[in-house]
Amino acid sequence: MDANTETLIDCSPYFCILKDGSIDRMVGAEFVPAGHDPTTGVTSKDVTIDPKTNLSARIFLPPNPSKSKLPILIYFHGGAFLLESPFSPGCHKYINDLVPSCHVIAVSVDYRLAPEFPLPTAYNDSLDAVKWVFKCEDEWLAEHGNYEKVFLAGDSAGGNIAHYLAMHNTGIKIDGVILFHPWFGGSELVSNNELHTKTKQLTDKLWKYACPETGGVDDPRINPTAKDAPSLNGLTCKRLMVCVAEKDDFIEWQKAYYDAVKKSGWRGKVDFYETKGEEHCFHVLRPGCEKAKELRDLVVSFFAN
Repeated sequence: MDANTETLIDCSPYFCILKDGSIDRMVGAEFVPAGHDPTTGVTSKDVTIDPKTNLSARIFLPPNPSKSKLPILIYFHGGAFLLESPFSPGCHKYINDLVPSCHVIAVSVDYRLAPEFPLPTAYNDSLDAVKWVFKCEDEWLAEHGNYEKVFLAGDSAGGNIAHYLAMHNTGIKIDGVILFHPWFGGSELVSNNELHTKTKQLTDKLWKYACPETGGVDDPRINPTAKDAPSLNGLTCKRLMVCVAEKDDFIEWQKAYYDAVKKSGWRGKVDFYETKGEEHCFHVLRPGCEKAKELRDLVVSFFAN
């Protein structure tokens, strides 16, 4: 075997990073076409946001959209900034099932992935996508979208992106943000258990791989609670919900983030919800399970309020 093709970081069955710097993606490349889903009644379409960079998104419209305007959900998928897309089976199905339950119009962003496009590309693409939504150039958004009720959400790395955007005062009005099992890390352990230590070591490696320009895992983009990170009282949304899973390897940093938001002096409303007995992003991997349905009901309430 060529030494350059030997495995450097093994995250099977999802991906492997090789010594030559390339990545072997084992999931996330499958493409589910847009269209009408007779089971949910949801109709989806793909749109190009920026033809120069191929930035795109998939828009989901619920069945029988009412004459009154619908809340807009801008969603960012997970995958460690390295894999998945709005078109992959798990992400497509999750949003496709969520939209009719919440009665929202959703924009699922296809940001570019590392290592081919290292960070901050995904952050910049995501910000450009949010700005595009607010330009109201798409006919579905123009006809059905309520721009007084815009929400950001994401799972894992997508939750990280949603937080990043909520910390940037772009003049865009964001009503609420939902972070599903957000990927955060840091140089200091916030728990003494062995799993947390191993997770920290993996985060160190993956973050530096996805973001070569970084100074390390106390970069505020991966560690919002770092000593030199901007104060979390700068969150620009009105409401925030942090969702975690009991068996998620990243739960200690997620809890630390929630505690830091509460102590920051931020004037918004923050909620915390822990799913017992479940692992990282279980609701995307198994959207039909009972606890995923319970989490979806919580999201429905968040939008309704």
